[in-house]
Amino acid sequence: MGRGLISGLIWGAFLSICAAGLISLSAPLPERMMPAAVDNDMPEAADEDEAADTGQMPVEDEADLQPTPDETAPIAVETESAANTAPVSTIPLPAGSEFNRPPEEQDPTVPNVDRAPAVSPQAITSLPAPVSPPLPDTAPAPQPIATASLQGPSGGEETSTASTPEITTEAAAPVSDSDPAPLGLPQIETGPVAETDTPPAGRPLQLLTDEGGTGIETEMAADLPAIEAFAADFDASETRPLMAIILIDDGDFPLGRSALTRFEFPVAFAIDPTREDASEAAQEYRDAGFEVLFLADPLAGADTAEEVSARIETGLQTLPETVAILDNSIGVIQSNRTILDAVVAFSAESGHGLLAYPRGLNVAEQSADRADVPAATLFREIDTERERATVITRYLDRAAFAAGQEGAVVVVGHTYSDTVTALFSWALGSRSEGVALAPVSAVLTR
Repeated sequence: MGRGLISGLIWGAFLSICAAGLISLSAPLPERMMPAAVDNDMPEAADEDEAADTGQMPVEDEADLQPTPDETAPIAVETESAANTAPVSTIPLPAGSEFNRPPEEQDPTVPNVDRAPAVSPQAITSLPAPVSPPLPDTAPAPQPIATASLQGPSGGEETSTASTPEITTEAAAPVSDSDPAPLGLPQIETGPVAETDTPPAGRPLQLLTDEGGTGIETEMAADLPAIEAFAADFDASETRPLMAIILIDDGDFPLGRSALTRFEFPVAFAIDPTREDASEAAQEYRDAGFEVLFLADPLAGADTAEEVSARIETGLQTLPETVAILDNSIGVIQSNRTILDAVVAFSAESGHGLLAYPRGLNVAEQSADRADVPAATLFREIDTERERATVITRYLDRAAFAAGQEGAVVVVGHTYSDTVTALFSWALGSRSEGVALAPVSAVLTR
């Protein structure tokens, strides 16, 4: 019951407020009272002040309460002017003043319209005739008539000589100036083939032959160190920093060795001599003009220097044309002092070089230097985690930069697809121009 009473009071108050608002909106507005003229006479103000002090209003005459016509007229004028226009300033202006003077009325003028200069149109009387392109002459060019005469050897002479075919051409019909001139036949020289002293890069060096048709005795090559006897050709006058690239042949390259022998720059291939196709692979790389390295995987587990030497000799029977011995990533040679000393001693006698991965103080290179064995420490392996071709390209850029600082570097990789692709791409780019790609033998003997 209490809740109903409260809600009734609230609704009653709300309806009362709405009804009062509607009544106030419907009631007419009161008339606006016009202000009366204020007289600034000082005595009247004084009387009003006195009346205010005494509490009595001043009494005025009835005549004063009745407005005169003269007083009401100005009030009407001022009211009308105040309603229509702005208030007029009561400041007196001197005679001839231009202040607040309205502008003089002027007759409105229409602005002139800009017109383009009158130009008489030119009438087209004739059009140029279209010119068709000249048609090609499809007539066959006159061919020279060749006659060949062969003279057989005479029976009375002991030696027989064959003369070269004689080619005679008949005079062709005169050709007009508009027809193209016929192409002449190329002149073929039948002289002896020019011989070069040095073959192009990437190709094996051909042995010269004597008058009897046999090769020069192989004892001359046996007297040279292996790093010189089986080295690939390289310009010794090259002054740029050298960079050598080694690829470990794992035998699983999908494109085969035919794709690996297409490198147009020096590359050395490291082969494990215990592989079944090691001899065949080494011979194919050598025929293509590339260097071959002895991969030191078979030396793992050797206990004595004699056993190390025996394993190296067995491997060299499979890979006879190797220029150096390459340690593997585990460090079979460098981590074992016995194997290291045996390899250095063997290389000092055979003339092979030695390459090892960076490890600690690089004792392999230090031991080889003391024994006058050409040796070097690899700069880095470019595909340790089977990186993509773009990453390998950045590794090659860093190696080239290091070669500019150190004079020569050697990098090693594998015959992976991304590695081979990166090598081809990098060698064809402009970043490889700062270094000279060289065989491993050139870096070890520089």
